[in-house]
Amino acid sequence: MKRDLITVTDLTDDELQNVFQRAQGFERMSAQERLSLRGKLVGKHCLLLFYEPSTRTRLSFEVAAKTFGMEACVVTGESSSVVKGESIEDTAQTCGAMGFDLAVMRHPNDTAVAEFAPHFPASVINGGSGKFAHPTQALLDAYALWKRDLLIEGLRIAICGDILHSRVARSNVRLLNRFGITPILVGPRQLMPEELQKSGESPEGEELRAEISHSLDELLERLDVLMMLRTQLERHEGVVRIRPGEFIAGYQLNAERLRALSPNALVMHPGPVVRGSELTDEVMKNERTIIVEQVAGGVFVRMALIDLLTQ
Repeated sequence: MKRDLITVTDLTDDELQNVFQRAQGFERMSAQERLSLRGKLVGKHCLLLFYEPSTRTRLSFEVAAKTFGMEACVVTGESSSVVKGESIEDTAQTCGAMGFDLAVMRHPNDTAVAEFAPHFPASVINGGSGKFAHPTQALLDAYALWKRDLLIEGLRIAICGDILHSRVARSNVRLLNRFGITPILVGPRQLMPEELQKSGESPEGEELRAEISHSLDELLERLDVLMMLRTQLERHEGVVRIRPGEFIAGYQLNAERLRALSPNALVMHPGPVVRGSELTDEVMKNERTIIVEQVAGGVFVRMALIDLLTQ
């Protein structure tokens, strides 16, 4: 049966645990054992339809698909017929007619992936849609916490930076809420959705349980996890929301703030990192920073999703 993953709410509680358990199983396999997976999906084809740049998401899905023996076909926005005026619906029907068994789609529009999915005959995974959702990033972030038995009610986690433009922040809030966790969203007022500050709802009208703070320094000593976000200048639409020096002064995680952070707290980042902006080199090199682990875990989480959705 066709299943789509547009947002993390598309997975049941049992399926969330299933994804984490499958991912851990794949991660614990030896290289030789993973070779035995090559025959699992031989003859099947995965469409990677990316209308926005990507390194981690695109490559990890390609690696995950090929690990199962799938052929991965990459189409970028610049190389697709969208530049000729083709609609999302027609693109979905065209690609569907070619017999793809799975599609991963990234698009700058909030609703494009949801519009694509009903017209595509096989399962569709959202690889990042506008400011709305990036479910697989939230899943791999949660997987890193789940492995440490930290994905439990009472976890003190803050997500810091450009919340206004972040699909990662929104997806992480949705997923953390599923585990009884209320994250703290911290950043300058210019980079925080007004609706969220006033009502606890996202601009799309959905309820997101989160605390709001505009002071990173006041939070550091009581956190278990601090997830940093880059300032997404490409989504600022020509408006200077905040000057770089102002952001760095108030929200950059540097060596001094790392010392003030709770001693056992983890530092996370979905990438890409803009060194010298939200993080410094000292923080990147610190043993509590698990960004590389997040990337590695992303391959196994995406393997688990492919395995789940192609059954």
